[in-house]
Amino acid sequence: MNTDIPSSVKLVPAADYELLLAVLEHQELGIMLLDARLRIRFWNQWLANWTGMPTMDVADRAFDGLFPSLVGTAFAIAVDDALFQGRDTRWDQQRDPDHLDSVEVLMSGGPRKMPLHRIQFTAVAIPDIGDCCLVQIDEAPFNSVASAPVQRDTASPQLEAERCPAYMETSRAPMLVVDNQSLILHANDALQALFGFSLEQLQNRPLRVLLPGLDADGGDLRQALEGSDAAEDVYVLEGATASGESITLSATCFQSAAKREGWVVLFRDVTLDSANLEALFHQRKLISTVFSQVVDGILLTDRHGLVEHLNPIGMELLGFHDPQPSRYVDELLPLVNEAGEAVESPCLSALARGKAVSVPENTLLKVPGQEPLQIVATATPLRNRLNDISGTVLVFRSISEARRVSTRLTWQATHDPLTQLANRRLLENEILKSIDDAHSAEHTHTLLYIDLYNFSVINDTCGHNAGDELLCQFARMLEKQAEPRDVVARIGNDEFALLLNQRTVEESREVAEQLLWQIKEFSFPWGERRLKVGASIGAKVIDRSTTSEIDVLVAAGTSCATAKESGRNRIHFNYRSVEVAQRQSVAEWIPIITDALEEDRFVLYCQPIVPVTESRASKVRHYEVLVRMVDRQGEIVPPGKFIPVAEHYGLIEDIDRWVLNRIFDHLQHHSNKEQRFAVNLSGNTISDEGLKDFIVNKFKSTGVSPQRLQFELTETAAIRHFDRAMDFINALKDLGCYFSLDDFGSGLSSLGYLKELPVDYLKIDGSFIRNMELNEVDYSMVSTINHLGHIMGISTIAECVENSSQLSMLQEIGVDYAQGFLIARPMPLDNLR
Repeated sequence: MNTDIPSSVKLVPAADYELLLAVLEHQELGIMLLDARLRIRFWNQWLANWTGMPTMDVADRAFDGLFPSLVGTAFAIAVDDALFQGRDTRWDQQRDPDHLDSVEVLMSGGPRKMPLHRIQFTAVAIPDIGDCCLVQIDEAPFNSVASAPVQRDTASPQLEAERCPAYMETSRAPMLVVDNQSLILHANDALQALFGFSLEQLQNRPLRVLLPGLDADGGDLRQALEGSDAAEDVYVLEGATASGESITLSATCFQSAAKREGWVVLFRDVTLDSANLEALFHQRKLISTVFSQVVDGILLTDRHGLVEHLNPIGMELLGFHDPQPSRYVDELLPLVNEAGEAVESPCLSALARGKAVSVPENTLLKVPGQEPLQIVATATPLRNRLNDISGTVLVFRSISEARRVSTRLTWQATHDPLTQLANRRLLENEILKSIDDAHSAEHTHTLLYIDLYNFSVINDTCGHNAGDELLCQFARMLEKQAEPRDVVARIGNDEFALLLNQRTVEESREVAEQLLWQIKEFSFPWGERRLKVGASIGAKVIDRSTTSEIDVLVAAGTSCATAKESGRNRIHFNYRSVEVAQRQSVAEWIPIITDALEEDRFVLYCQPIVPVTESRASKVRHYEVLVRMVDRQGEIVPPGKFIPVAEHYGLIEDIDRWVLNRIFDHLQHHSNKEQRFAVNLSGNTISDEGLKDFIVNKFKSTGVSPQRLQFELTETAAIRHFDRAMDFINALKDLGCYFSLDDFGSGLSSLGYLKELPVDYLKIDGSFIRNMELNEVDYSMVSTINHLGHIMGISTIAECVENSSQLSMLQEIGVDYAQGFLIARPMPLDNLR
């Protein structure tokens, strides 16, 4: 069956258009129709199956938005040639294998049994749509060369069955075939030239010969090669040539048709691209700075008239709050003459004519909700290195000088000059509008109050330039989380706010949780470091009961302080139903804890800490002391239920002193010097000025050897109370006590602090241990923390070891000690012999 579309289709009569689409829908090849704005006007079932994108999901969407990796490629050029030059293009397997390979990798949504055979781009004219590009994508069976093997002296019988498709042998794109063990079976000439290795040097060698960072930096690619669903994504990682040169590569893998358990990996050298991206980053930063300071409105579009960027003055003139509106210029910039008739967009005219275009005299900007404003505007086409038009820049301003100055002064008075966000003054006005809306329309709104931590550390250690850049990057991240109706503001040195308009309480809570997840993931490079911050988020809901913008800000700030007190990266929602539930919960637990202290209803448990390897074996038996509460029915209450309440309401110091009294009593009456006990101390207890003297006096009065006690401080508590922690640790270490830093890796403390803390042990946080046999990142974190500790002369302890696989990995890494249910469950201290 000949599936080529006949040339008569180039001019489609209106009566035949629907019939044509019905016929094309059932063709045995992929067919799509793109209009002049690259919107998808037709997408048949073959393409839906091949890409994994149903027709209903792609209809009327921009093609370059669905497949951004194809922007600027030969595919995009061929589409443009058809749309704007009326020139048809055809690719086939014999002449254009590289083009077919790249389209197949970037568009196909699932495993493929057949490669692409042909792609054709045809210019067509459709009634009521205009000029379009008809794209046909066709598959054909692999042309295997197994039937005519190429003789190689070193080829083994096994490799004879691993011949690659003809297109791979002749392709200029570097490719290789690996098995599921990541052993190289075959490599084409382009790959041998890229890396400088011969095929004989590569066969049966592990892929990490070419990609040394495969296990660490290329974990996702390695998982794909082991058969996960991550195949066909694009991975960027470092490669090493035969001469030792480091190159940056993008890699894509797809299943081999010749061998079911094999993979074909397609490489592209992007070393130069990386350098270009770095230069582009600085260029864009410079342009962004200039755009934010000029007093004219500036608008950038792509080659289809889609607005990509607005500067602050442009947003002010257009009454739009999103610097990246993703709307077409003729929709965003409505221009009329004095008679009220529409004026052609200068940007679209510049794109069509290829030269600068200015608006006629007496042109008015007619923004909804505002008085028409007389403007002057000039659009200039932008061209790429090939002299093709890639977009336009429009400079526009009000003719009234007073309006220009007023607009700029208004913006400066209501915005933060560093981050370009709204300031507290503008935020207060927007909160007033939200309060009015809540009273009149009964909508609910929410103010999120965001307080960064670790910011002062970055300022002190990396300088104020790093701090300023962090704030700007963080501001852009917040803007991406907001919708156009929301308001993002900087209201303090390291404090931000996000006003969520017309959201239910549940929707606002979801936004806050998503935002917190984004903050945890947020980081940016600075020199050789990668800087991170955390945040506490408080929330105040605005409803009919809200009366004052000041009350909203104060309540949100108080809620944020509550979140901060409960630990890092926490959210506290200040809303009536939530507050009542929390107060009831606290009201129930405070008297329970107080009564348990008065009635001596706490017990001590202990859990062994054992050497991972025989080289660490010693006579001393090591235990962590754990406290449990006993209710009036004699049931054990787990610490997770009462410890957080006790920490928040100042009862934890009493519990810690109860634990210290009991452990000293136990040590005094059990003189087994081969036992050492690790006691946890909270941050609040460490900040108690009398704690050090209390412990020193206990040693004197009981005669207990200080070497039998070890104190565990959490990473968070040690950093938050750094000066007092240092004084406490130094004083008791002088007596002979030991110290460990608990939950290491769960916080964000700098290594500078760690170097100052004279601890004996690092306890690797259990969150990394629990899934280390399944998660490459967790495994790498454990290995890194262990290596760091050993460099600094600190022994390491792995918490929460629950199976033999984890223990074997810890032995392989070289961790010193382990603790967890695999070793032993906690037992009552009194049962210890």
